[in-house]
Amino acid sequence: MKCPACGQDNPQGAFDCDACGRDLSIGDAAGAGAPVAGPRHIMRDPIRQLAPLKPLVARADATIADAIRIMREGRHGSVLIVDRAGGDRLLGIFTERDVLLRVWGSGLDITTTPVGMVMTPEPATLPEDAPLSEAIHLMAVRGFRHIPIVRSGTPVGFLSVRGILRHVTEQVLTDE
Repeated sequence: MKCPACGQDNPQGAFDCDACGRDLSIGDAAGAGAPVAGPRHIMRDPIRQLAPLKPLVARADATIADAIRIMREGRHGSVLIVDRAGGDRLLGIFTERDVLLRVWGSGLDITTTPVGMVMTPEPATLPEDAPLSEAIHLMAVRGFRHIPIVRSGTPVGFLSVRGILRHVTEQVLTDE
């Protein structure tokens, strides 16, 4: 790929020019600012462009049964556990995987046991302006299927693998 600024030949798929450092996703002067064809811009898209889903939330003292009911009614695989007294500060996340690995067969009474006892405390989170690539990296490396999106420690949404795949698919189809 030839750099439009300095003419340097760069390897196919390079993001920046090896010689001058110019962002190769920016077109020539006539199309400046327009992304080049392909998925390059998908990796730079801030998470907020995906319109993260509104989070399902519960308090840490809610029962496991309540958290499962919230997930079923909301048709999502996770519920974010918040501290209502602390301005809805995120405390943890409770997922379908937690039901299988921490609850099922444990002998816990789901109608009386607080979800705070079986949630994943202090989950990894991302801010709304983080690039989509960071979410994909976290999901791939750490095996997450859900990532809370926070603003000043308060959940404002969450990303799921399904949501990311939907966004990437839509972007690729519209780029053709």
